[in-house]
Amino acid sequence: MGWGTKLAYGWGSLGNNIVYGFVATYLALFYTDELGITAAAASLLFLLVRVFDALFDPIMGMLVDRTSSRWGRFRPYLLLAPPVLALLTVVLFSVPAGNGTTTLVLAYLTYLLWGLSFTAMDVPYWSMSAALTLDARERTSLVMVPRTLASIGFIGVNLVTLPLVGALSWNQVAILYAVIAVALTWVTFTRVRERKDYVPSPHYGPLEMVRLFRQNTPLQLLLVAMLLTEAAFTIRSIIPAYYLRYNFDAEDLVPLFVGIFAITTIIGSLLSPLAARTWGKRRAALTGIAVTTVTSLGGWLTGYGSLPPMLFWIAVTGLGYGITNITLLSMLADTVEYGQWKTGRRTEGLVFSTNIFKTKVASAIGASLPLALLAAFGYHAGETQTSTTLNGLHATMTLVPGLIGFLAVLPLLRYALDERRHADLVRELELNEPPNAPSYMASSPDGAVPDGADPDGTSSSVSSSDVRSPGAGAPKS
Repeated sequence: MGWGTKLAYGWGSLGNNIVYGFVATYLALFYTDELGITAAAASLLFLLVRVFDALFDPIMGMLVDRTSSRWGRFRPYLLLAPPVLALLTVVLFSVPAGNGTTTLVLAYLTYLLWGLSFTAMDVPYWSMSAALTLDARERTSLVMVPRTLASIGFIGVNLVTLPLVGALSWNQVAILYAVIAVALTWVTFTRVRERKDYVPSPHYGPLEMVRLFRQNTPLQLLLVAMLLTEAAFTIRSIIPAYYLRYNFDAEDLVPLFVGIFAITTIIGSLLSPLAARTWGKRRAALTGIAVTTVTSLGGWLTGYGSLPPMLFWIAVTGLGYGITNITLLSMLADTVEYGQWKTGRRTEGLVFSTNIFKTKVASAIGASLPLALLAAFGYHAGETQTSTTLNGLHATMTLVPGLIGFLAVLPLLRYALDERRHADLVRELELNEPPNAPSYMASSPDGAVPDGADPDGTSSSVSSSDVRSPGAGAPKS
């Protein structure tokens, strides 16, 4: 793949994440401090809407895997979904304040519709990455481009949103971001194509989808690890607006604080291909998690008496998140070939829709948990906060995401689909050879796998007739 193609693919992520960053970072603040929704009610809203919205993701993945058009499997959604998402982004920040129950009901309805429209665009966008290249290492550099541009969009949103809102309004800022997002996503639609040799798998139904997911153990392990790291990331994206306003009386420095975090996240993203080549993908991800855990503890011990130390800790935290997020997403694309090797079906839509499902659940946890904690600590919008509330805010900014992120180590310790194993599976698929437990599975620095075992570390139950060429259909039970 040329860098022009990778960059064209990345523009879509930049546009999507300008809108997503705006909503993920500022919607909670808009609800509590602009619309007057209590922190407890907002917490429940985020939890219920995101979980319900997440149920649509596997359905969307199945629709993507069943799509056939003159634009391919994924591109039709990149043409049609962005304008709908743009319109609903504007509507989301146009809910009127001061109407009590009516305001809350409208918040529920508009946020749910926004989430569904985002799914209709995001699932096919990321599913497309597995249809652009089969090379595991090239996927790391491919994924790095959209994720880095996403971080740039995140920086831009956090640097200019509050000043723009002060000069314009929430609604007008939403219009600006929505128009930019549509234009950038349409660049991806226009410039990026699936591989010419890409052959989609046959259609499948809901029961078959469940069976395919259950047989993809590496996918399951990655989703758990990514859910935990993304929930921690979401907490650190939402809380700074409250943390800077009340613990430091420095609301004007929110763009600086979040901007530093985003810049170092970009640096970590750029370092991720080097880290993956040097240590392997799994070890690179574990290293990133270790960094975010240590910095969360350091930030908590430092306290909130002075802002510069917290700026230091959040900067180093961003490096860890950048390495972890890019590496895990690159590993996710590798599970497409594992699922094809294991079941005979190639299902990018399934893999990436379950990934978006996980992201919705992570964002539900990451948004509702800190708001629930604020309510428990006695937070009241616009008032002088008690010492209990301030200490709770500090712990929510530091210890809570650090501990949640650290739990991601557990599933990664069981993950064994390293680069060598993935390359061998791709060769078997290309040659239509049976999986006969190659010798490299005996042991490796990245995790021991006994002879006769699948790359997920389980006993092999796949016969020579179970491995099909791409698009060959599901094996017989």
